[in-house]
Amino acid sequence: MSLRVSVFLFLPEPKARVPRMLLLLTALQIWALAGVQSQEDENKIIGGYSCIQHSQPWQAALLAGPARRLHCGGALLSEHWAITAAHCSRPILRVALGKHNLKKREATQQVLRVARQVPHPQYNPRTHDNDLMLLRLERPARLGSAVRPIPVARTCAGPQTPCRVSGWGTTSSPIARYPNALQCVNISITSRQQCQQAYSGAITDGMVCAGTPEGGKDSCQ
Repeated sequence: MSLRVSVFLFLPEPKARVPRMLLLLTALQIWALAGVQSQEDENKIIGGYSCIQHSQPWQAALLAGPARRLHCGGALLSEHWAITAAHCSRPILRVALGKHNLKKREATQQVLRVARQVPHPQYNPRTHDNDLMLLRLERPARLGSAVRPIPVARTCAGPQTPCRVSGWGTTSSPIARYPNALQCVNISITSRQQCQQAYSGAITDGMVCAGTPEGGKDSCQ
């Protein structure tokens, strides 16, 4: 029985594909942050389903440049701060909150300018270790049922812990089909030993692996 493994917290897969869309790793009642990938690389929500609208109210979309093109994802940490990957830094960034369908203007959406970008001081662009960046919002987010900070885990979830990943990644591979609606997929935390075997020792203490023993469900690779 083969194990499909997803690696979170910004590790490229063995073929050096760099992830760029923040996905959210949800461990039952303990919530933790996951990986990032843009549509320029092939981010995946394979074997998933459309999330219940606003069931992931911390989900953020990062829009880059004057055209406000979807560039990365993120998570809301508080009224004033969001988090994303350090390699997502761009001169002009906005954070879209309260979104479900990217192609529609929604009454719940908020688009906020990023006033300051604070990358992790030990971010390593070569290994993608500590690939984290805080975003200070120009004005505070308005909190409600569709926009709410993520409850960040204080401890790491153990192997076999059920998790939920969400994002706007492609729902098919190798031909990419990007959904309009936010997608979710349910997977489980994988042991560090299995993760190291899959990625030849490239896993650091700041990374988490997840997947399903039977395969067919995938994300952020």
